[in-house]
Amino acid sequence: MEPQIYWYELLFMGLLVSMMVAYPTVALFVTRPIQRKLRQTQQDYLSDWVKWPFQTIFYTLAVLVSFTRWRHENNRHLVDADELVRQAATPVQWWLSLWLAVSTCGMAILGLSMAALDYISVW
Repeated sequence: MEPQIYWYELLFMGLLVSMMVAYPTVALFVTRPIQRKLRQTQQDYLSDWVKWPFQTIFYTLAVLVSFTRWRHENNRHLVDADELVRQAATPVQWWLSLWLAVSTCGMAILGLSMAALDYISVW
């Protein structure tokens, strides 16, 4: 009998390693330079709300997603802070943020689908 290759486990492990490399890379080359740039002009409002382990995730989302369409009176200050981060980001920082988001979301979707398919006994 020929050994079976579990492509989904290999893909999951590849995405996990990619995320483990992307997170500190984005923290070092995206979050810190943008924070430094915004602190020079006293516009770094996002760091006041979000604490250390989650700052990289919030800065990644602020760089990638434009939240201005969801602006309301209740969340106006959060959306304004996200827009300042988005304007301060360079194209390289956008690509690094996309790398972290794709590897994290891909790993989560693949892991959840593997668990769900295993639960309903598809394989």
